[in-house]
Amino acid sequence: MKRIFLVAGESSGDAHGAALVRALRAAQPDIVCEGLGGAAMAGAGMTLHHDLAGQAIMGFSEVFRQILPLRRLFLETVARLRDHPPECLVLIDYPGFNIRLARRARALGIPVVYYISPQVWAWKRGRIHILAQCVNKMLVIFPFEERLYRDAGVDCVFVGHPLLDHLAAWAPTPAAEEMVIGLLPGSRRQEIARLMDVMIAVARGIRERHPRARFVTPCVNAARAEQVRALAGDFPLDIRVEGMYDVLAQARFCLVASGTATLETALFGVPMIILYRVGTVNYWLARWFIRGIQHIGIVNILAGRGIVPEFLQHDAAPERILPAALELIEDTPARVAMVAELGAVRRSLGGPGASERAAREILACMEEVSHGR
Repeated sequence: MKRIFLVAGESSGDAHGAALVRALRAAQPDIVCEGLGGAAMAGAGMTLHHDLAGQAIMGFSEVFRQILPLRRLFLETVARLRDHPPECLVLIDYPGFNIRLARRARALGIPVVYYISPQVWAWKRGRIHILAQCVNKMLVIFPFEERLYRDAGVDCVFVGHPLLDHLAAWAPTPAAEEMVIGLLPGSRRQEIARLMDVMIAVARGIRERHPRARFVTPCVNAARAEQVRALAGDFPLDIRVEGMYDVLAQARFCLVASGTATLETALFGVPMIILYRVGTVNYWLARWFIRGIQHIGIVNILAGRGIVPEFLQHDAAPERILPAALELIEDTPARVAMVAELGAVRRSLGGPGASERAAREILACMEEVSHGR
């Protein structure tokens, strides 16, 4: 009986990992999946050794405060791989932890497949050479990444974006009659703490111009919903646990934290503004590490230009954001242009089936390694 050990460290990685686990088990029903991830991967049939995705953190200072618990977990995981080596280690994003784990696994003779590439084109480009030494196969979800890795000598395949799988499996609800505005402050506690007050202030300004607008925030769990509720105060905000796609299907416009939600919003063709705020130290460290890209939003990176406004750090102020938001909410040339550009971004990602293609590549890699031994 073959075993695959998977590692995902964030809520988006947990969701994509769950789809991958289901695809692996559908392709090979007797396969055993275990590892680190979250509730979604456990629900898909993976034996969960640690809820790494449930404690997702962001920023250099936040990671530093958690360095000892993460170090202990890392060493425990290496020991587990050494004592009970799987036929394959599948790593899903989460580069700070996973790249180091890849190196240790490769030294133990365990085949490594990396699904959902670290963003080497934005952060620490030198890591691509580390990955070339310790990864058997890289499975990427953006078309431009394939050539980048192949040029560095990495066996790499573009499998498509798993968000298209989630979207294809989603059943729409009846559309709302009123104007719906989505406030999407992210899935992490730190993101919400830094962005929710700005979003509420902008929402108040929108409500003055459009008093019948309804404002909705989907949250990944009850704890984040309680946090949003406390920060919203007396503002009439419809707070939901989950239901992200229902909100996007009805939304006319969204304020979105930089991250996966920007691409999800783009796939629904909803005009948006991207916000990004972190601690001062984290911001300047990020500025130091990020080289060669002009935008932080993946939508803009895929488009190759700034099709969505980005308000970063001190520029993420309500008085700056509100005029741009009103222009995109109302029937303006800017709104029409953005809707067209978002459609082009979606078409560039191909069609659904990423999870199934990734599963096939992983199983093929396992077979190749098995025959080579």
